[in-house]
Amino acid sequence: MVTGYNETGAPICVDSGGMEYLATHIKELSSENPNTFVVSAGDSMGASPLLSALFQDEPTIKALNMMGLDFSAVGNHDLDEGMGELMRIQNGSYQPTDGNLSNSSFEGAHFQFLAANIVNESTNATIFPAYNITYVQGVPIGFIGIALKDTPYIVTASKVKGFRFLDEATTINEQVKKLKSMGVKTIVVIIHDGGSQEGLYNESLNMSGPILDVINATDDEVDVFITGHTHQAYNAVIDGRLVTEAGSAGNLLTDIDLVISNETCDVIEERSRNIIVSRDITEDSGISELIEEYKSQVAPLADRVICNITENITNTASDSGESALGDVVADAQLYATSNLSNGGAVIAFMNPGGIRTDLVYDQISGGELQGQVTYGEAFSVQPFGNDLVTMTLNGTQIDALLEQQFDNPSLGSKRILQVSKGFSYTWNERAPTGEKVDISSIKINGTSIDPSSPYRVTMNGFLADGGDNFSVMKEGTDRMVGSPDLDAFVNYLETFSPLAPGSENRIVLEK
Repeated sequence: MVTGYNETGAPICVDSGGMEYLATHIKELSSENPNTFVVSAGDSMGASPLLSALFQDEPTIKALNMMGLDFSAVGNHDLDEGMGELMRIQNGSYQPTDGNLSNSSFEGAHFQFLAANIVNESTNATIFPAYNITYVQGVPIGFIGIALKDTPYIVTASKVKGFRFLDEATTINEQVKKLKSMGVKTIVVIIHDGGSQEGLYNESLNMSGPILDVINATDDEVDVFITGHTHQAYNAVIDGRLVTEAGSAGNLLTDIDLVISNETCDVIEERSRNIIVSRDITEDSGISELIEEYKSQVAPLADRVICNITENITNTASDSGESALGDVVADAQLYATSNLSNGGAVIAFMNPGGIRTDLVYDQISGGELQGQVTYGEAFSVQPFGNDLVTMTLNGTQIDALLEQQFDNPSLGSKRILQVSKGFSYTWNERAPTGEKVDISSIKINGTSIDPSSPYRVTMNGFLADGGDNFSVMKEGTDRMVGSPDLDAFVNYLETFSPLAPGSENRIVLEK
């Protein structure tokens, strides 16, 4: 759903999204202008629905091929399975999947990933081309692809080991210099970084975010910034350049028109608009057939009912940062690793960004009854396939870990870890960073932790590698790798059905 406008200009909710509808919208727009390019700002893969994830996201790539995608930046989720898997997606080859739809070789992406700022440390070369120059009626147009420079901090560290992610603005300027030397004066940057605004999808009210710094630091020869990552929608002109983002999950599509002079090879007129991917049009038959083909294979697994819930269990955080679903996920991880043979954990921590959606009481996705949860719905909550890791941290390290929640990922922001039952603490909103959590308030089953005592702690592999800037996790010792986090979650749901929302009383905010 997207908030759109009715005939009088009043905001309304519009049913939107879906690959088969996105394809139709793209084809209709392309038919209006033969000089059309289709580009993506990244994150086409990873954290994807079971329908795609079960087959290594090959269905998504096939759909994008059918839509005529030309270029894509590399998003952080495109690297969830590592650089090698992304290379396979680009180049194609057979890869056994959890599904058995086809044993034929996967032909790979017909479009080109562009990544000017991802460098192989061994060769000092970019992993994909930095840019592409395409000619329209003899006029060169340059497309530069840029990844999020902070990618190493938000994906599992081992997945990008051996690669450097360079500063976005500096890299753009270097590539613009090269393009200008070749006579390219129309330049489009496709970047997996973005911002936010307070208006509706075609507005730019009170724009903020890291993309502003990138734009203001780059050469004026860049005409357009097509942005992503922040899952926001905006249509702006910043520092004289078009800056757009089309939300997330295919609910919006950005239409950009550039009028270029044949004499100067530069843009003389530009306009853009975000379009709702409405469902009041004919579905693309080819995409629909592709979806049905994979859906028939995945349905027996996806539609299996695993538990009942008593009401909605949401990932909406309270003022303290705790959520009902966060409680449940952390409890599931503790339950899976509390036995001595499985790690002997007394605490489990879960990164909030790893919980992708809610468990909804009224959701009917596979013909199940009200209140029933299917395997596919559980997968949508925990789609990353991380293994659980149990390690030893002392009380001082646990306190330091909790302090790393603040000014994370940037000054004034916070990432509050979800915690398992029996663990509690208080944090002070007014206290300075580094002193927000009083170690005496950190308790396990009502007893304050001892700064020097060891405690067995569980988290997913992403956090265990120091992901989301929780570097304390890398200090943990006596590590034991356990089951996949999804397996732990599904087992917990099955064991404790019918399941009520978490209590949301473990993290206390002192204002």
